[in-house]
Amino acid sequence: MRYIKITSTANLLIKEALKIKEKRARFKHEAFLIEGPHLIETTLSSSAVEIKKVFFTDEFSAKREGQRLLRQISKRDIDLVETSVSILSKLADTETPQGIVAVVSYRAIGLDEIKFKGIPFLVVCDGIQDPGNLGTIIRASDAAGADALIILPGTCDAFMQKTIRATAGSLFNIPVIYSEPQMLFDYLNSRNIEMYAADVHAKTSIYEAGFKKPAAVAFGNEAHGVSGKLLKRANGIKIPIIGKAESLNVAMSASICLYEVVRQRSDSHFSA
Repeated sequence: MRYIKITSTANLLIKEALKIKEKRARFKHEAFLIEGPHLIETTLSSSAVEIKKVFFTDEFSAKREGQRLLRQISKRDIDLVETSVSILSKLADTETPQGIVAVVSYRAIGLDEIKFKGIPFLVVCDGIQDPGNLGTIIRASDAAGADALIILPGTCDAFMQKTIRATAGSLFNIPVIYSEPQMLFDYLNSRNIEMYAADVHAKTSIYEAGFKKPAAVAFGNEAHGVSGKLLKRANGIKIPIIGKAESLNVAMSASICLYEVVRQRSDSHFSA
């Protein structure tokens, strides 16, 4: 296995990686960091992600799991860099790094490139601010078999490390597409896809919605919900609250709504 060894933060490769971490907004999907063997292994099987460089510690390469993963990576045209624990901790975002960090890029696609697996099923994030919530919604969208996740302005960075960790690798399984609202409206209209929006004030429950037809389901800001612009163009839906809880977390609401889409479309999902 061929690799180089770097022990100084003054090295250009380390400087570049630190710049990507510290100035995330500038790089968007074109360059970001991921950490941990599970996420990095997931990217190896994703056609949407390209691994540019992998940084690892001597301690990681001494483990059986580490050796196996590094052998997989070494078969690709990817730069391998061994570095110290102290340097890797600067690249990592967790308090207890797992000994491996990668610089990767995501191949973004446009709305017109979405490939539907069956009846169109899209998830829209409108102003989601918490990385954990966005990551959980991405994970739920992947689990429920959504065709793509659309991110509208005001939503937090889908490619920051906190969001990526919350997706548990699902970010690399489902297309994530950035769009302006009007572009999305035009796209949905041109394909006869009905827009639904989670809204606590809606009169229609999710159990009454027509999810058997092509649908896009939108979830909004944690404090203010879906924007007025979106609500005017969408069918409002709500989750009935039977108990005394005043409301549900947006990520929890999304999971419930998305699996109502699954339930309506096919009972076979639950026959295992």
